[in-house]
Amino acid sequence: SVLQQAGRNPSQKTVNKYWTSQTTTLNFDDFCTILKKEKPATKTELLEAFGKIDPDNTGYILHDELYKILTTRGETMTRDEASAIIKQADFNCGGKLDYNKFCDLYMTTSEQCCKTAREKLEVDGRLRQQQFGSQTETSCEGITLPVSKPSPRISRKTD
Repeated sequence: SVLQQAGRNPSQKTVNKYWTSQTTTLNFDDFCTILKKEKPATKTELLEAFGKIDPDNTGYILHDELYKILTTRGETMTRDEASAIIKQADFNCGGKLDYNKFCDLYMTTSEQCCKTAREKLEVDGRLRQQQFGSQTETSCEGITLPVSKPSPRISRKTD
């Protein structure tokens, strides 16, 4: 969830790379390292991926085709998840997805999520500073937070 709030959309395979059965906690520095390694998708990358599904380069994908891909390939989505995406991205109500517009929507939504997350972290950091007095601060990609003592390691079987 926090990776998604930071504009990433990791697959379960990617999450498993960082959160193994031996992992009990991640500190903020670990999180920042992951963010640097796992870059958010660019519009160009998204368009290239859609282009592989649209060999005629029409700029559209039939909803039925997208639904089939989302529910049967890669990390599959549930029928409800796929239907929700298709419904939200149905710009022309013509049974096909304009994937250029969809990529614009995706990028805008991702940027808004990142902005909101940064604002919440900045407000939370200021509140902590007010409650606990002056503390040393550290920065990660434009996000400033107070440094806190490491939390005790807690065993967690699943996340």
